[in-house]
Amino acid sequence: MQGAVRWVGSIFKVQSSMQKKLTAVFVFLIITPIIAISYISYQNYVDSINKNTSQYMNQVIANFQSKLEETIANMMVVTKIPLYSQELQQYLVTPSLDLAKQNKIDFYIGLMNNLNKDMSSTYILDHYGNLFYRIKTDAVRPDLKQRHAEWQSIAERAEGNPTILSTQEISIPNHPSYYVFSVIRDIRDVNSFASIGTIVVDTKLDAIQETVEQMDAITKGMTLIVDRDRNVIYDSRKQWIGKPLGNPAMLKGIEGSTGTVETAVDGIDYIATYNRSDVSGWNTIVYIPVDHLHHDAKITRNLTTIATVLIVIAALVVSIVLSFRLSKPLRTMTNLMIEVQQGNLDISFRVKNKDEVGVLGLHFNRMLRRIKDLIDEIYVIQNRKKEAELEALQSQINPHFIYNSLETIRMKALLNDDEEVADMTFILGKLMQYSINRGKETVSVQEELQHLDNYLNLLKYRFKNQFHWEADLPPDVLRYDVLKLTFQPIVENAILHGLEGKKVKVHIRVFAKIAGERLHIYIQDEGNGIPPAILAHLQSYIGGQTGETAMKSGIGLKNINERIKLYYGESFGVSIDSRVNEGTIVTLALPYPSPNGWNEQEGLPC
Repeated sequence: MQGAVRWVGSIFKVQSSMQKKLTAVFVFLIITPIIAISYISYQNYVDSINKNTSQYMNQVIANFQSKLEETIANMMVVTKIPLYSQELQQYLVTPSLDLAKQNKIDFYIGLMNNLNKDMSSTYILDHYGNLFYRIKTDAVRPDLKQRHAEWQSIAERAEGNPTILSTQEISIPNHPSYYVFSVIRDIRDVNSFASIGTIVVDTKLDAIQETVEQMDAITKGMTLIVDRDRNVIYDSRKQWIGKPLGNPAMLKGIEGSTGTVETAVDGIDYIATYNRSDVSGWNTIVYIPVDHLHHDAKITRNLTTIATVLIVIAALVVSIVLSFRLSKPLRTMTNLMIEVQQGNLDISFRVKNKDEVGVLGLHFNRMLRRIKDLIDEIYVIQNRKKEAELEALQSQINPHFIYNSLETIRMKALLNDDEEVADMTFILGKLMQYSINRGKETVSVQEELQHLDNYLNLLKYRFKNQFHWEADLPPDVLRYDVLKLTFQPIVENAILHGLEGKKVKVHIRVFAKIAGERLHIYIQDEGNGIPPAILAHLQSYIGGQTGETAMKSGIGLKNINERIKLYYGESFGVSIDSRVNEGTIVTLALPYPSPNGWNEQEGLPC
């Protein structure tokens, strides 16, 4: 079961086709209930067999024990007869052994033998060494003299109560051996209750053997009867009859007076059912082979397995057919998507049914139509963009015309020896050329400083050298790529607003610091500064908190701030700080190193 679950899980983890997944699901949903039902049915069948067999064998053993107890009870009754016969007791206390004594005791022994057909012989012993018996066979036990003293000792210890002796093997020369079990009782005087003799009753195991063989024929197993000391009363294998049990493992798990356990004997599994007699203390154990007991259950299991295999094969065929029919529309759509990926948009999915696949096909067709519409719209937009670019190129004619006209004026001024006008015209042309170069969005800091220098040289003619500027930047910063026209608007604001009312020359300084992954470029002036109220308004306007301003300088700073944020990200931009009569400092926060790499040009502007 767990293996099937892992197989289905692996099918869904890998990039398997929908048909394989559907087949796996169908097979799993069919196999799982069948295997589960078969397993549960087999286990219930086996448990039912074990339970019914245990109950039946307990009843059989109880009946067998009842018959055996009845036999032993009859033997005990026979041993009581001398206790109630004063005549027999008078002969037993007489020391002499004459014919009358022998005949009378023999009469009583014959009478007792006839009371129980299962008994094989009865023995009476007096305390004068005389033994009286009558046997139903043609041979006499050869161990009577050896047993004489033992029997009397056992009987005296029992103090008049009967004692059961376990199975003994009787071996008689020229006769087949046989087994008996005995009941012994001490004969007591009815008046003085003194011991005057011993009576022993033997019974062959024929009755036990016949019943056990019948049970073994039914169970195909074996039966073992042991006493409390684990001496074997009877053994179906006839290995330990009359001896201590030679394989103690046969009694493993057998506890209490009755029950059923599963055990193994000589590598064979058995169901052992046992019952102990309250009268004799003998434990009867019937061992039933599991293979025989579960034979019918195994046949049922095998038939169920064959049926399961046939059902699985049929289910596999049906699942393959169903999965093929269910996944065919999806395969068709997959092929159409591949064609779309290759650029063929003139296709459509044929919708046959209004199920989930049909709805998916409808949306697929709508998506294709929408894609074609979007492509047409993009084509129109591209055409309009090209037209706009063409118009933009045409609009560059006027700036170039102005630049060429300025160059003509400069040449005319040189011819007229007006060098100042020529220089101003030359610088203005350089500024125009830098501004109209639309092919580059970023330039190196060095190029931006060069443009700034050209611009300030032009402003010197207007402000009569009332300012001085310097750039103190390391080579790495000079090669840093910055947005074009970033420094010039800031310095222009510093000159226009910082020189007003100033009688001394204003110093403007450009420097930089690198802090981790940030580059800070500072543009500092020693001008008039900005009043706090105006500075707060300017800072809000640059940061976007205020929508409008009347300050021309604020428009330029906000424009630079927005350009930096759009190009580098929201965490970068422009900040301004100022103190009245001390000056203003504008800070550009940029990423370091440059996202565009390094510009290899080096050097400071002239």
